[in-house]
Amino acid sequence: MAETVTDTVTAPTPNKLSPELTRRIATGVVGIALLLALVIWGGTIGIFLIATVLSLAMTDEFARMVYRLPDHEEKRYVLLFAAWFVAVGSLLVGGEYELLIFCFLALFTYFLFSSRRHAEELNPHFKELMFSIFGLLYLALLPTYLPKIHGANWGVLWTIEFFLINWATDTGAYFAGKKYGKVKLYPLISPKKTREGALGGLATALVVTLAFKLIFFHAMPWLAVIFVPLVVGTVAQIGDLCESLLKRAFDVKDSGSILPGHGGFLDRFDGVVFSLPIMYACIRLFT
Repeated sequence: MAETVTDTVTAPTPNKLSPELTRRIATGVVGIALLLALVIWGGTIGIFLIATVLSLAMTDEFARMVYRLPDHEEKRYVLLFAAWFVAVGSLLVGGEYELLIFCFLALFTYFLFSSRRHAEELNPHFKELMFSIFGLLYLALLPTYLPKIHGANWGVLWTIEFFLINWATDTGAYFAGKKYGKVKLYPLISPKKTREGALGGLATALVVTLAFKLIFFHAMPWLAVIFVPLVVGTVAQIGDLCESLLKRAFDVKDSGSILPGHGGFLDRFDGVVFSLPIMYACIRLFT
């Protein structure tokens, strides 16, 4: 009796999220919920807590990246204390620029008296002073604009809108780039980013801003619905590239690993910090 051979058709397996994307989404959902809770119900203390945590976490990651001499741990703690001083001082007395100048003088003095350890390495030692000043400007001063945004008219809604623009830009760029990305945006610095992804991120930010105005923020001017997401979203993407330049300069893949699926705080909030003063300027323009 001849055997009958039957073809078996295997049902296609549904696409599953990769473990990396799953971790990224889970971390994002928890982080967004906590951040929004502090923005909406935390008041002045809540918003300063967000700004201070971001500043100290990013400063710590930055210091681990740039300090390479034997006293790198001591310098890291000195820079962290300076960032903390700016954050707390801006909460208690204001005057962020005066605090920054004071920290500049204090850091220069510290590097002066610690230079005797580096008799043969004065040039690298002085370069690390320059890194310290840059880190203060980048990661201690810029986060102080978050409480200013929160303290403006309609501050809570503007703050939520700011974060929505950043999240929408980042998410839209990620998925648009994976789906349609062909032309590299800046391959020297970030080989995976594409122009199609960048445009998709801005389009997503526009749609999210429009929805936010229609549902929650009726007082937002119509011109701001177009202008703010385009400007802030563009600057946020530039901030992302700037942080990529920093990592490439120091041959680092991620600034940290504390946020599963996202890397470190500097990886996740690079665009946020970079675009904070631009968002504040937009609010001043439209209110």
